[in-house]
Order: sequence, then structure tokens, then C-alpha cells
Amino acid sequence: MFKKILVPLDGSEHSRKIVGWATGLAGALEAEVTLLSVIDPEEIEILEATTREIGEVTEDGTTKKAIRTPSDVIDDAISQAESDLQVEAEKIRSKGVVAKISVGAGSPAEVIVSEAHAREIDVIAMATRRESALARGVLGSVTDRVLHSTSTPLFTLYPGEIHDFDDTSGGPAKVIVPLDGSALSESAIQPAIEIAKASNAEIVFMEVLRLPFFGVGVAGIEYGGGDYAGDFGIDQQKKEITDYLSEFVANAKASGLAASASVRSGSPSQQIVEEASETENSIVVMGSHGSGGLKRWVVGSVADKVIRSAGRPVLVIPPKTG
Repeated sequence: MFKKILVPLDGSEHSRKIVGWATGLAGALEAEVTLLSVIDPEEIEILEATTREIGEVTEDGTTKKAIRTPSDVIDDAISQAESDLQVEAEKIRSKGVVAKISVGAGSPAEVIVSEAHAREIDVIAMATRRESALARGVLGSVTDRVLHSTSTPLFTLYPGEIHDFDDTSGGPAKVIVPLDGSALSESAIQPAIEIAKASNAEIVFMEVLRLPFFGVGVAGIEYGGGDYAGDFGIDQQKKEITDYLSEFVANAKASGLAASASVRSGSPSQQIVEEASETENSIVVMGSHGSGGLKRWVVGSVADKVIRSAGRPVLVIPPKTG
């Protein structure tokens, strides 16, 4: 399922660390990595396109000058980006993983989404926020826009969980799959199983006991308290959830995986974060939904909250479109 991984880089040290994590994942999945750099014309300094001396003295003793247009500056930036990406690609190839590079110009989020579609990318790997306010990259805000505008699964990587290139582990030790009974949340199961098999990782299927004052399921779908929490007692709810999860656990075990179920109660996003925090090298794989286009998803969606507070990589599986 995941044979092509797209990794947008922005020139910052933080974004380069993503390469190591993506390489480890690609190695486990026998996937190829495409490194993408986007030149944003709006970020090109106007001063870079002014007249400059080229140091050649003419017959009349004056210094010859040349005009660098914005197009010249963009061309230079593209050439430099290609050179930088080749360096990173060679590191990936040294690990036995196929690596390609691509450079585009335009709005970063739009180019990333377009590139993913054109190359039939299976997963995009990006940082949740940039390294600092002074970093060259814009992947903090860009990641947010890509997350809310693509139908391609997106790995969001938290800064603290991104290892140096040589420290890649080849995949996670635990894969956590939050479910809520919806088909949307269950869309994360197959991708999670594939990753767990490739990484020889444990898989945990979890559901959060939805108390009346928590009105959103793990896939970000709203529900009324009386629909679920008010109709049954707590014990009955736990039994229903346990029975629901047991089928997925049994199927995973039958395929050779170490699998278990986890039933928690409280805020869905908080409980998912706590489950993930119990294992250092864990990832969360979850389905969620969006409004389409370059817009934000439902405000306060569980996926958004988990991404911003888990301190672990999160793979978001958006709904299929078309």
C-alpha cells in the first residue's frame, strides 16, 4: 500500500531530519522516497533581483553590470535546491532505498498536494511545525494546509520524535489504531496492519469510552450524548467496545501480528496521546475527515489535537475522494 513516500524539505536542519525517519520507514516497507523542494516566489527577496556588478571592466574604464530579474533568482534557487536534494538523496541510497528528487515553484502547499497527485504518492511525510521562528522553512503552516487539503495519507512528525539520519530504527515498535465504530475510523486498520507487519511491530486497537460530555469520536465525527453514552450503563458500554475491538485483534493475530485491545475513558484526543506516550517508539494511525480544498478541517477535530500534542508521529488517513 505504501510504496511511494514524498518528503517535502525546506532547507532547515529540522526538515532534513525527517529524511532519516522516512528512510527507515521506506526501508521497512520496501518503498521509494521522493524528496521535494518548493521555491515560493513570494519568499524570494526583492533585493536579490537588483543590479549587481559582474567585475568585468569595459574599454572605456567602466564596470560592466548585469540585471538579475526575479526569474533569474528563481532559476538560481531551483539549481541550488536540486544540488541540496541530491546530497540528501545520496544518503538515502546509501541505506539501500531508492531515492528521487523534484523541485517545483509556487505556493508550497499547492505544489506539495499537486506533486503527490501527479506522482501517485502513497504517503506524505512532513513536520508539524518549523524548527524556530528564524528557520528558512515554512513547513509549520504549510503542513497544516496540506493536512487539510489532500486525500493522500499524511505522516506528521513531531520535532522531538525525529531522529538524526543515522539513528533511524527501520520502523515503529508499536502501532496504535484509534477506533470509534465508524467506517472512517476503520479505514486506518489496513494501513496500520501493513506498517506493523513490515516493522514487526505490535498493533493496539483502542477505543475511548465516550462519556456524555465528550461529543466527538476519534474520527472527528460529532455525536449526541444520548445516542451512546446515555442509553447504556458504563459496564455495558465497555462490553460493547471490548467485543467490537476483539474482532480486529483476532484478525491481526491470525495474520501473525502481536495484537491487543485498549479501552479507555475520557477525552478521545487525550486518551490517544496517553496511549501513545506509553511506548517510546510508537506511531498513531487514524482516520479523519476534512472539508476539502485548502481549508481547515472541523475545528477541534480529534486528529488535529492528537497531531499537536502526541509527541509521536501520526499517520492520518483521509477519506477517499472521487
